Amino acid sequence: MNGFGLQILSIVRSKLFVKLLLEFLPLGLFLIAVDVYNIYVGSAVLAVTTFISMAVVWALYRRLALMAIITGITGIVAASATVMMVDPMWVKLKPTIVSLVFASILAAGLASGRPLLRPLIGEDLNLTDQGWRVVTRRWMMYFFFIAALNEFVWRGAIQLYGHSPQADQVWASFKVVFLMPFTVLYAAFMLPLLKRYQDDTAKPMGGGDMFANHGHTDKDDGDRHIRAAVPVRSGRG
Repeated sequence: MNGFGLQILSIVRSKLFVKLLLEFLPLGLFLIAVDVYNIYVGSAVLAVTTFISMAVVWALYRRLALMAIITGITGIVAASATVMMVDPMWVKLKPTIVSLVFASILAAGLASGRPLLRPLIGEDLNLTDQGWRVVTRRWMMYFFFIAALNEFVWRGAIQLYGHSPQADQVWASFKVVFLMPFTVLYAAFMLPLLKRYQDDTAKPMGGGDMFANHGHTDKDDGDRHIRAAVPVRSGRG
């Protein structure tokens, strides 16, 4: 297997990837429910499955990343508001609000000289200090772009189809069929960048291999996170 394939395998086997997969599953069920029923049933499904997904991640790892907490809570609140107020605007605004929150957090961290992507995702991607700054900047720009794109799509669908189930379906399809694969593709294109700024080539990227035990203990995991919190000086970059 070539180097790029090994990088992808490292990410797929990582705890971070498994967490993201569990967090994306509710969106797939949301799209199915919207397609079969309507956006209100879909929102109810989204709220319930998001809660279940967060509970499963907690049961597996005994921790939730700040990004997962913000995304999960806002998703549950927005989906619940849509059902209770019979107004799909709330669930459609959620990606905009969350993306702006993430982008603002990352921008504030860069401005203060503290790349905040690591505490936001709750995993050490095995990067140098310069690598964290570069990757944080890329994701900040991505979140600003997604916020603008989401607004364009859901408001544009209303302009074309009015407040109809078809407009809801267009936005739901965009969110799940386009936005999810686009996010994965964007992350995949950054794999060479992660490799370039990898701090320790002996360690996998993405928070460690979930399939490798190697005598791993809770203490080992805690020690790793303590080390990740200590700034590492590097001359690379």
